[in-house]
Amino acid sequence: MSNAVTLRLTKELSEATKNPDHQIFLKWDDSDIMNIKAMITGPPDTPYCLGQFEFSLQFPKDYPTNPPKVLALTTNMARTRFNPNIYASGKVCLSILGTWRGTAGEQWSSAHGITSILLSIQSLMSDKPYRNEPGHDLEKDEINKIEPYNRKIRHETIRISICDRLEGFLGINQPSFMFNGSSDATSSSSSSPPSPPNVTPAGNNALATPVGTPNSSAVFASGVQAKPPLVESIYSTCVTPSDEFSDLSKYLFMAYYDIYQNTVKTESATVSDGTPFYVAPFEFGGNKMEGTYRYATLAKRLEVIRQTIEKETQDWIKMSQQWIASSSRMSSNLARQFEQIREYYRENDTGGVEVQLVDNNPFVWTFTIFGKPMSNYDGGMFKIQMVFHDSFPDMRPRVKFCTPMYHVHVTPEGIPFYMVEKQEDVRTHIEAISNLVLEDEPSPNPSTHVNAQAAKLLFGTKDQRREYNRNARRCASRSVDYFE
Repeated sequence: MSNAVTLRLTKELSEATKNPDHQIFLKWDDSDIMNIKAMITGPPDTPYCLGQFEFSLQFPKDYPTNPPKVLALTTNMARTRFNPNIYASGKVCLSILGTWRGTAGEQWSSAHGITSILLSIQSLMSDKPYRNEPGHDLEKDEINKIEPYNRKIRHETIRISICDRLEGFLGINQPSFMFNGSSDATSSSSSSPPSPPNVTPAGNNALATPVGTPNSSAVFASGVQAKPPLVESIYSTCVTPSDEFSDLSKYLFMAYYDIYQNTVKTESATVSDGTPFYVAPFEFGGNKMEGTYRYATLAKRLEVIRQTIEKETQDWIKMSQQWIASSSRMSSNLARQFEQIREYYRENDTGGVEVQLVDNNPFVWTFTIFGKPMSNYDGGMFKIQMVFHDSFPDMRPRVKFCTPMYHVHVTPEGIPFYMVEKQEDVRTHIEAISNLVLEDEPSPNPSTHVNAQAAKLLFGTKDQRREYNRNARRCASRSVDYFE
């Protein structure tokens, strides 16, 4: 690898980090910068809505003269073709990658890079992916072809890119009927849902070490997580060998949980469980998406995943006593940051934030945000809890509002959607969350809208906007009751 290639990739990654995208995420090892992993969340208002899709990018030694080799990793272990241009084998057909013919202006050039490649892949996840197939780009048959194709993508996006993926990260049992392939036709529709959190094979010990470390569950090169002992069911996961996005995936799941469940509720009203998927004319052999609808099961699986992540957070609190007793490096780090941050807000006398430790535990913080005068939240006092793992910042803190918060960027359960550039600096987390309350105008980016009802009102008509404002003011008024 030449210095020129290293400098080019380093520059591209630095620029991507400085301008974080809410839907495109990158992971790499500085010792092997030629191999990069990316996760793209499906665009809202498409069949891929907020699904989690992974890709690997392998750069050649003559980059950027030639493009990287891009492979889709979210394929249900080479069983599922998620798009006419994203094959079950992992092949991604794009003219800028040289994997599909195109006009001269669409071919690869050194002006392209990591961001343009991933944006091009994301553009394939459109509202009508059926039209990506050559010869079907002008297809007008919405009822019989385009919508049936979209409908099965919605189902498999939740089943494969969300449920299979998160269950793999969390060690939740996945019985054989979860495969949802052609064998589903003979599977029992009355099969039991996944095991509840308190009987998952991973157990509490799995929480002590981040997924992907040498002590975590074994993962085979094929991407299949090793079956825990004494469990006879067959397992299916979409977990990649290194699990770089495990922590991020859990965070995004909790932020988007209500949206996933709303999709399940809406779609289950239009198609009956057990109905076979529509098969498009361009799907054949092993390069297709086949199966049957099982939304009732998906709703249960989503709920079990949510409960398991919440239990994991509570286990962090229990385990923090061990980390404190052993005088772990992170225990000292967080204690030091707390003192610095408390002093910062005292010296600046902003009157906007107060921070505290719960039971003098550096792994469990609370902070209070005071509503901005003359805003919807004027007079409000909003308490937020932050729970840290000993592996922070590799594992981001679990954050939740303890008081009511009606906001387009906060879920009805109190999970805020926010991103920070400096994960290791706790103050950047506090300021990012504070800005949600103090900002005058929430972001219009739909991928950040985790309260669907609030978003509908905020970005709707004038009357709907007024209703949003009234709800926010009521929320501020109720918040004070929690401090009495």
